[in-house]
Parts: sequence; C-alpha cells; structure tokens
Amino acid sequence: MLTIDEIKNISFRKATLNGGYRAEDVNTFIDDVIVTFEQLKKEKTNLVHKIDVLATRVEQYRADEETVRNALLASQKVSDACVREAKEKAAKIIREAESKAQALLIDANKMTAAEKEKYLQLQSDAAELRNELISLYSKHIKTIDEFPSVSDVEKAKDELDKKYPTEEVVSSSVESVPEDDVKIANTVETTESVTLENESSPKRQSKFSHLKFGDNYDVSAD
Repeated sequence: MLTIDEIKNISFRKATLNGGYRAEDVNTFIDDVIVTFEQLKKEKTNLVHKIDVLATRVEQYRADEETVRNALLASQKVSDACVREAKEKAAKIIREAESKAQALLIDANKMTAAEKEKYLQLQSDAAELRNELISLYSKHIKTIDEFPSVSDVEKAKDELDKKYPTEEVVSSSVESVPEDDVKIANTVETTESVTLENESSPKRQSKFSHLKFGDNYDVSAD
C-alpha cells in the first residue's frame, strides 16, 4: 500500500527522448494506487462499522447511564423515605417511652407519698396510744398513791392507841378452865361461825377487783 509521500515523490523512467514515461511503470503505479485505495476503502468501511458499533455502545451506555441515574434517584428517594420514616418511628417510640416513664414516675411518687402517709399515720397512732397509756397508768399510779402504806397504818395505830388507850381486863369470877378445853371450844365455835357465815351471806368480792393491771388489762375496753 502506497503512502502519501510515495505518491507525491513518484518518478517514472523515461521511455523516449521526447520525455514520455514507460507504460509498465505507469501501469504498476496505477495498480498500486488502486490497491491502496481499495485497502483504504476497506479500512474506512471497517472504521465506519467500528464507529457505528461504538456509537451504538455509547447510546446504550447513555441509556444505561440514564437508567442507572434514575435507579439511583429512585433508590435515593426510597432511602430518604426510609430514613425519614425511621426517624419518625424512633421519635414516636421515644415520645411513648418518655410518656410511659413519666406515668411510672408519677405512680411511683403517688405510691411513695401514700406509704409515707400510712407510716406517719401509724406513728401518730402509736404516739396517741402512748399518751393514752401514760395517762391511764398515771391515773392508776395516782390511785395507788392514795392507798395507805404500812407506815401510814402504823402511824394510825399509834394515834388511835394514844387517843383511845385500852387495858386488858381480867375477870376474877371466871372459873378456871383447862387450856385444852378452851382451845377445843374455841375451835368448834370458830368453825361453826364460819360455816354459818358462808351459808347465810354471799361471797364478798375484793374491793380491788375493779382495777386492771398486767395481763388483765385491756386498753380497748376503756
């Protein structure tokens, strides 16, 4: 295949002295030119085909690019929607959790206040009961203090002996009785008098039976 420079610099041999060229050289050159042009035409056809293929591929790539771009945009929209929805759900969950926590805190505070009130009420009831017990026992102690003591009894006895002195009287007209007979008579007399007293009169209650102490005392009865 001829090049541009070879075509420009071609030289033919002289055929005659008049300046003509040899026909075989010209024919050979023409053949070479034809071969070159045919080769160039074939290469041009191949290049045009390749260009068409490349153009088709470029169009396909552009179409794919558009599809990918649209897919990316759709994916971005879906992603943005998912993120937005997730944020809204998270915010809703947080609000609900905060609301439940606030409600639980309020209930806990109410229960704590109620338990404190119950405890304080028990303390108040215990203090009131303590004061009542102290008052009641103070009354009992005051009543007990009003009873005469042993020293009071001895003092009263001394005062009575001084105020009303007595002397033992011995009767000379009483006959002497044996001591054993006197003891027997006294025993019989005492037994008979006790029996008659028990049969004729009901059992006398103690004057201290109305007092309540120790295990016999019931606070709720007063």
